[in-house]
Amino acid sequence: MQRIAIAAGLIGFMAIGQLHASTTPVIDTTRPTAPQIERIQAELAGHKTYSELKPADHAQVVNALSRIQEKLGSEGVLSGLHPAAQVDVVNDQELINTLLAKARADSRLVCRRETLVGTNRPQTICMTVAERAAARERSMDTMRKTGISRPEIIP
Repeated sequence: MQRIAIAAGLIGFMAIGQLHASTTPVIDTTRPTAPQIERIQAELAGHKTYSELKPADHAQVVNALSRIQEKLGSEGVLSGLHPAAQVDVVNDQELINTLLAKARADSRLVCRRETLVGTNRPQTICMTVAERAAARERSMDTMRKTGISRPEIIP
């Protein structure tokens, strides 16, 4: 019984660690921003970490990064700025964190064992979260266009 309690406790700590890791900011203005901005620009250019970032969101992130660089200048210190400029930098930081956190979550690869129609053998199907959402939306659109609202039960 103690082993089960210990295992449950470890799983709970791992879940809390994953939750904390997913909520950590992408860019943090309390630390030097120049290396953070360079890292984000490299990740954006690589198209792997943020592969599901929409072009409009990509442009917003790039513009916000350039505004932060412009406002912070070579010093990179938020506390040395005018209060209005500090608000602008923090707002840009929140925009970047929100867009990139969503893109990172949508870029996660999720694998599931599925039995395809016409076979009894399950296969592993791997898709990103965004690909699964797009596939779900396409199938819902197809059902709407064909007039299928829900399967009917024949008595």
